[in-house]
Amino acid sequence: MSHQQDIPTQQNLRDKRVAHIESLEQHITALDTELQDLRQTCYSLRRENEILRGRQEHIQQIVASWTHEKSRELGDDAADVSPISDRAERHPSFTGVHSSHETNDAEHISPTQPIALQIPSENALVAAAPIISCRSLEELSLPPWYLTPIHFDGDLIFTDTFAQCFNRSDLVRAAPETPQPIDFLYGSRSNFLANVLHDTTRKWPCRDPERLAICWLMYPLLKWLLEPSETRYSRLRSFQTPVSEQLHHPHPYFVDFILWPQLRANLIRHEGTYDPQDVAGMLCCCLKVRWPWNKCILEPTDDGKFLVHADFFDAFNKLEGWGLTKEFMDRYPVLVEGLDRASIYYEVY
Repeated sequence: MSHQQDIPTQQNLRDKRVAHIESLEQHITALDTELQDLRQTCYSLRRENEILRGRQEHIQQIVASWTHEKSRELGDDAADVSPISDRAERHPSFTGVHSSHETNDAEHISPTQPIALQIPSENALVAAAPIISCRSLEELSLPPWYLTPIHFDGDLIFTDTFAQCFNRSDLVRAAPETPQPIDFLYGSRSNFLANVLHDTTRKWPCRDPERLAICWLMYPLLKWLLEPSETRYSRLRSFQTPVSEQLHHPHPYFVDFILWPQLRANLIRHEGTYDPQDVAGMLCCCLKVRWPWNKCILEPTDDGKFLVHADFFDAFNKLEGWGLTKEFMDRYPVLVEGLDRASIYYEVY
């Protein structure tokens, strides 16, 4: 009897153990999700701080050049003026330069916020002069590769893609500058970034020509967005460089990968009047490369590898080689305003 009475007790213990394990697994999953979000936020803030510090250094150089020019104009009266760094230590309010005891102002500057600079006065060049307001960072002659688009939180499109890239920026940085086209179509174990793009576009309702072409264009753009540099910026096509709206207005990530600059601007201007996920989905279906259906997009090499067909490469590396079907233009006429509908129209046979 005692053995039979122990059976329900053991079953109850097993059930409780299983329930407890399931509860712990759910808790771990929730914590992992939260951790991924926090990692992405930390990386985004760290990258923004690095960019802002670089911009601050550039601003300091401009201020320094103004100081030297004014010193030459004043001649002997300015001969005993201390360098900017020394002057900043005596005058902590001097904007753009800080000592080890001060907080880095660049960490509190929004990428689109007007920046106030103080320049040396004409008389003594020691005290800070009246503030000069600048409408945008571009007016400070910052190089274009410094200026990356700004995005808002809660972007539901490309979230997984960017989270993977943000969390493993070391693997993105290690990815070769020139990818293998076969990696975009079938995935890669050696190129992390190419494999992420493969996994992303594999879910899209598009043909291999569009998948390969858009991945090829997204690849250098992602590398630049994640780690801006002059070299990476130079690898972008002219139509990929950010328009003013991308630099001054927060927007979803997917907008940066739209091919037509005017369409990117329209998407940002009309934010809130459309469903971003619906637009992104329609673009995946309606975006077409002007390439014959029966013509190969890859060509083999003597060493057993594959290269992008030269004519296909030329086609998708210019805007004239892309088109949109009638369905997208009819559904979102406001988004194609300013575009030559006849030139971008792609007729499906």
